[in-house]
Amino acid sequence: MPSVSRFRARPLLAAVFALGLLGAPAAGGTAAAAADDAVELTPATVDLFASPREPVLHDDDSELQIDVLVGNPGEQPLPETAVEVTLDPRPLETIDDLDGVFPEHPIELADAQIGATAAETDQRVTVTVPRDRLPFTSATESGVYLLRVALGAEADVTVPLVWQGAASTGRAGASAEAPSVRLGTIVPIVLPSDIFTLPTRSQLEELTPGWSDLLDEARAAQATLAIDPRVIAGIRAYGDEAPEPARQFLARLEASTLSSFLLQFADADPSAQADLGFTALMQPTSLDFVTRFGSFSADDDTGDDTDAGETPGSSAGEQGGDDADPPASDDATNTGDGTSPGDEPASQGGDAGPTEGDQSDGEPVPTQQTLEQLLSWDATAAVAWPAEGSADQGTLELLRLANIDAFVLDSDNIDRASGGPRVSLEQGSALITDAALADAARTALSAPNEVQRAAGVSRLSAHLLLAAQNGSEDLVLGLDRGAVGDAEDPALLVEQLRALDWVAPTGIADLDEGEALLRGSDTLEERRELLRAAVGRESSVSELGAVLVHPEYLSGYQRARLLELFATRHAAPGVDFDEVASRYRERDAELLEGVRAITTERMQLVGATTRVPVQLHNSLPFEAVVDVQVVPASAALAVQEPRFASVAVPAEGNERVLVPVHSRLSSGEPGLVVTVAATSGDLTVFTGTLPISIRSGVETIALVVLGALASLLLGFGIWRSVRRRRRASALARSGTAGGEADDSGQRAGARVTAPAE
Repeated sequence: MPSVSRFRARPLLAAVFALGLLGAPAAGGTAAAAADDAVELTPATVDLFASPREPVLHDDDSELQIDVLVGNPGEQPLPETAVEVTLDPRPLETIDDLDGVFPEHPIELADAQIGATAAETDQRVTVTVPRDRLPFTSATESGVYLLRVALGAEADVTVPLVWQGAASTGRAGASAEAPSVRLGTIVPIVLPSDIFTLPTRSQLEELTPGWSDLLDEARAAQATLAIDPRVIAGIRAYGDEAPEPARQFLARLEASTLSSFLLQFADADPSAQADLGFTALMQPTSLDFVTRFGSFSADDDTGDDTDAGETPGSSAGEQGGDDADPPASDDATNTGDGTSPGDEPASQGGDAGPTEGDQSDGEPVPTQQTLEQLLSWDATAAVAWPAEGSADQGTLELLRLANIDAFVLDSDNIDRASGGPRVSLEQGSALITDAALADAARTALSAPNEVQRAAGVSRLSAHLLLAAQNGSEDLVLGLDRGAVGDAEDPALLVEQLRALDWVAPTGIADLDEGEALLRGSDTLEERRELLRAAVGRESSVSELGAVLVHPEYLSGYQRARLLELFATRHAAPGVDFDEVASRYRERDAELLEGVRAITTERMQLVGATTRVPVQLHNSLPFEAVVDVQVVPASAALAVQEPRFASVAVPAEGNERVLVPVHSRLSSGEPGLVVTVAATSGDLTVFTGTLPISIRSGVETIALVVLGALASLLLGFGIWRSVRRRRRASALARSGTAGGEADDSGQRAGARVTAPAE
């Protein structure tokens, strides 16, 4: 798509040659100056994106603003250069012209200087074109024109400019003669990509305002809703504990008169399942690992008004299970594939789900809602929506076995079509969405920067205007499910399209019928094999539920994760599924560790009898209860208490068992064989040897040395005490004798001196 294409720089000679062919003058106005500019620029990699700031230029607008984004992913800086904007004055005639060749003699509109771009950075500049520089007057008919934005000789990009003249369609409303195209829209109600099962309560609070706005715009556009059952189950799973705004939104969704259908749980792709040879669509097995955090009134019927006899999710809902990744805690953020926040996808919230300690009122509340009740939905139709371009006869056959004979297919999946978008196929009926519109809408929703997103809106507007001017048949826009889930404000795009004067929002049921033939396709081989490997590991992971307090939690959790891995969002263009599958595989590896003894460095025994600590680690996201058996690896040790029954290990936590051990040798390198098994005895999850070093002789020597030191200290202390007492007694006696001598001396002296006086 030219408006958002990423252009790589050309070598210097090629750049000058291309510039000469196009005849595009440089910012200075001469070809020579352009060549000089090209010489100054260092051949390097350049990313160039451009788009009108507003998708439509109206007759009463005073200027045209074009945003230009220059990216430098290279290691060398890009020098200062000029950005030049030119216009093809001829209006485009067909939709194919959007990707046409820019003419040799365009009209120069404006230029701007852009400073040097440092390595691995980008910068944005706005080029403003005054109204009087544009070749449009109030009498100019509405139309689509091509703009060319060039970065010196390094890169260029063409973008559509939609002009809406007062002569044909005034801003106050379209005239009776103004052409328009009837547009049906499919609006997904889905979860963002960082939630791998069900949202936490705090996430529901964050998501509900956006869902509510999207529902409002969908109603105004007479759109059809495609609902991920995780949204419904995610709110119902908490019962009375669900945030009030979320419960209100669900009530509005249930009461809506818009046509709707359920996606497979987590929007799992039925085409991928068919390519793997499945004979039935995958189903969820349990949501108990999430509903344990909810509370349900005695008369609570999950809040839906459906008849008790309805099947869960209608036929459309049966396509997929309920992919509910429990929230690790109410405030945790579900990220990564069940890994922790630190490593993008463990247990901080990701796929790991809520821990046993995260409970509503001190104790987990027993589940009172069945899977059928959580997924029950009064959908107006049973419809399947495979990944774009992926459906084939095998896909439709698998869906037929699930009692689904209505499909949403994109135009790239159709070999020949005529008439309206509602067509009949041998296997049932289909609604054909326009692939080009969907691609532009995907860019408008999910492009990484504002300039590219605006380019997507501009291309959508241009496409629809050209369709209206050419008397196009009815069109259907199926908004990309992954892009809608991750977009900041998807309702804004629906509003922008609905506001176009040449677009007539129309309900799907009112669109024209036509004819079409299915074009065969299949899932990419690499994606298919990665999915096959993940399916093969599911039973191994679920088997470990035998060590849990609630074994059904793990099987339900793992199936939910698997359904999400099958999501159509992972089949979208530009998605690195190998990376997605790698994160999933890493999480599987963590789960497959189950409950195990942690073996660290060799532990030393310096006494004949001691209590050896055995550390148990639970890699599972739910509380485990296991039996631990410890036996000596050799006759050098004797274990006095070899079995520890029903040891509780917290979810993704540790527990220590103290094992009394008696050593029979003064030294050696024996070990303890630790076995961890389910309390039922049916499954052993770990067997390993804990290395031990015996140094009991060291204890004897140490005791002798300590005893000798103690005896010496005691004898020395006694000797010092005796000596101190003797010295004190001697001083006391000598002090007394000296005092008496002094007194007698004084008396004698007195007698001697008295006669002399």
